[in-house]
Amino acid sequence: MKTKTLKNKNTIMLITLGIVAVVLVLLAIIGNQRKGGKGTEPVVEVVSVEKGDVSQEIEASGNVESEWKKTFYSPVNATIETMTVEAGDSVEAGQKLIGFNIDNLEADNQKAELTAKSGRLELEDAQEQADYAASKVAKAKAEIPDLEKQIENKKSEVSNLKQQIAETQKDAQKQAQENVENAYQEAVLAAETKYQEEMDVYNTVTKPEYDKQLEELKKKINDGEGTETDKDDYRHLLDNPPKAPEKEEVNPADFQFTGTNVADTSALETAMENAASELAALQSELASKEALAQSDTPGLTDAAKEKIRISNNLTELETKNLQELLEEGRKGIEAEFSGVISDTRVSQGATVTQGMELFTLQSMDDVCVDASISKYDFDKVKEGQKATVKLGDKKYNGTIEKVNRIAVPNEKGAPTIGVVVHIDNPDDGIFIGVEAKVSIQAAEAKDVPILPVEAVNIGKDGSFCYVVEDGTIKKKEIETGVISDSFAEIKSGLKNGEQVLVDIGNHKEGDKVKPQEAR
Repeated sequence: MKTKTLKNKNTIMLITLGIVAVVLVLLAIIGNQRKGGKGTEPVVEVVSVEKGDVSQEIEASGNVESEWKKTFYSPVNATIETMTVEAGDSVEAGQKLIGFNIDNLEADNQKAELTAKSGRLELEDAQEQADYAASKVAKAKAEIPDLEKQIENKKSEVSNLKQQIAETQKDAQKQAQENVENAYQEAVLAAETKYQEEMDVYNTVTKPEYDKQLEELKKKINDGEGTETDKDDYRHLLDNPPKAPEKEEVNPADFQFTGTNVADTSALETAMENAASELAALQSELASKEALAQSDTPGLTDAAKEKIRISNNLTELETKNLQELLEEGRKGIEAEFSGVISDTRVSQGATVTQGMELFTLQSMDDVCVDASISKYDFDKVKEGQKATVKLGDKKYNGTIEKVNRIAVPNEKGAPTIGVVVHIDNPDDGIFIGVEAKVSIQAAEAKDVPILPVEAVNIGKDGSFCYVVEDGTIKKKEIETGVISDSFAEIKSGLKNGEQVLVDIGNHKEGDKVKPQEAR
């Protein structure tokens, strides 16, 4: 029994000590909170604004192109006897590329001479047509003054006829106006006369008879001699006195002048129409003469111009005599500069004619990359900027030579801007037509305040970041400058040494935090 009691006492003691420990911990927490929560602020990672260098690079891709190309044409009508190259072959300056079989060259050149003669005849024909047209122009110029005089006379005739018609109509309308006014005055006078006559009858006959009859009935009734009929007649006369005449009003609107043409001017109008028609014909003829007189190439039709052009081309091609053509045929085609063959149009054994396209030679010493950049970067890329061109595992120096002013859609439909990047140091590792990567050095800022790009936020009103000042998170509006993949130039809004949150996370502006420099 004593052993059991001892164990129970030990248990109770342990429980009591545990409760005391919990109470002490709670009291410590409450006391700490009452002291302002010192040491409970969450730790946030910050970076300090510091000076450094930042450069902005724009990535692009495109194909390698030659900047110096020349297409070679056949100087003779012949058969290709030897052709030592094909598309993709590299050649050296002076290397013979094509040799001609000149066995039939003489016959071909005889045909060319006939063609040249035909061209000369066509040129002579065109010249004759031009001379004929020139004579027509001279004649037209000589006829213009007489036509101008006829037109002036005809204009005067039309003007006089118009004036006569107008005066005739004016006189007729004036007479018609006077007739209307006279009719109105007569109507007013007639109405006044009729009124006076009716008033005379009313005052001398109608009214006195009414008054007399009314007085007789009244006396008779007053004397007691009137019957019921007399009384009714008396009342009727009182209720229906004779009505005085009213003057009839004459409405001026009934006598308004309508202004219609009452004069017969048909003969004058016919004469004017004939004169106007003759004037129009003269003016049309004058316009034709003036157009002919002012022609840049009088009388030379489009067909004649085309004949002259063809004849001139034929003459230029056929000015070489047979010996010169034979000499060119013997010489064949040589490479004028070192490069690579592209776009061959013929092969060995083919028959070619003078001026026929043979192949294109592209220089490997003057090359560029025809690349495309995003529409969002067009304002950052300028001619003269430096660039790095990556072709396979090799890198080359480049310079922006041209920025296209017209955007074109890419395969996804997004607008892009074309740029030409000249390769400054080409070598044997260059291949025409292959894809190259381009890194354009668009902008650079040295010894300026910078921040990691992840610390910069962008809102609808511009860029901003969160800083820790006196242990409190604050939002600050900033202005950025040059931005690279890693850093952003801070042009305003922050100063060196300020602590900027890398990521605000679940915190908000105004929270108390403890800053800790990010690694």
